[in-house]
Amino acid sequence: MMRKKEKYGLLVVIGFLIVFLFARWLLIVDEEPKQADVIMALSGDAGRLEKAADLYHKGYAEKVMLSNSIEAGTTLEEATALGVPEPDIILEEEATSTYTNAVYTKKLMEEQGFDSAVVVSSDYHMGRVKLIYERTYRDTDIELTYVASLRSDKSWYLDKTNILFTAKEYIKLLAYILGLYKFIDL
Repeated sequence: MMRKKEKYGLLVVIGFLIVFLFARWLLIVDEEPKQADVIMALSGDAGRLEKAADLYHKGYAEKVMLSNSIEAGTTLEEATALGVPEPDIILEEEATSTYTNAVYTKKLMEEQGFDSAVVVSSDYHMGRVKLIYERTYRDTDIELTYVASLRSDKSWYLDKTNILFTAKEYIKLLAYILGLYKFIDL
């Protein structure tokens, strides 16, 4: 017969597995792009800058903002190689985390007088991006639209190579909710 501790432990494991299996709806946010003042590409995985450049070429905005533009994947050189003209690129070079991406891009948005942005990040990352950006921008009238760079199949998070990404994203999401971003880079 199971003891209380074992029952609770088993319930926690089962609960975690259920959440993990349905992770897609917790992590993925992918809205239809809208016309905006700027397209904001967050640093990170391959595909983010390519998606931002694609949206730029389709005419969703006349400017592209590269957040953490000193990191590979969102540099000025890479953006111009994708056909985005240098005068249409705004560089944000201070961010070190998703939270600081939001803080520094908000500052640039206000300085530039922008009222709207299409925020581009990876599909698995976008749920946390939206939570952080909505909190950071809540005292503004800036309209944000969230567009994922890679549309993965419905069970991408069960793939062996992506399980670690999913687990890390859950941990970072929980850490952000707990306010740990004030003490560590998330």
